[in-house]
Amino acid sequence: MNKELIEQLKDKNYVRAFGLMTPEEQECFRKVGKKNCRWFTGANWVECADPFTWGRVATYAIKPDYQPEPEFVDLEIVSLACSDIGKQGIQLLGVLSVSFLPYHFTHLHCLPNLPNFEGFKEEHVEGTLAIERIARYIHEGKKVFARFRV
Repeated sequence: MNKELIEQLKDKNYVRAFGLMTPEEQECFRKVGKKNCRWFTGANWVECADPFTWGRVATYAIKPDYQPEPEFVDLEIVSLACSDIGKQGIQLLGVLSVSFLPYHFTHLHCLPNLPNFEGFKEEHVEGTLAIERIARYIHEGKKVFARFRV
């Protein structure tokens, strides 16, 4: 989400009736959610209560203490065979190229040193995964991901 837009929508002097806001501003309110917003009754600002719908003539503001959740991108760790190295065919673990990675294939052991790296994730495991367990999970046919903050 656009952090600058969120800061604008926290400012009670900036906000106006929901129906007069741009589609981008309206979408920002929807993503932030009613629990993180207040609406103006004409006399004061109050919490948005259930049942709730975004009224076109009502004025809303995002709560001043709201902080957006960080957004992540998960990149699958793959195993590549290197037939050029020795007779056994060594398998290399890493991530194939995306715009913010330095190489076409970034090796597993390099990932934790990259900016915005959050940890390793496996589909069915809560929390982060130790780097030592990744090869075993991939060998078992499970998908493992390197998570980065966007």
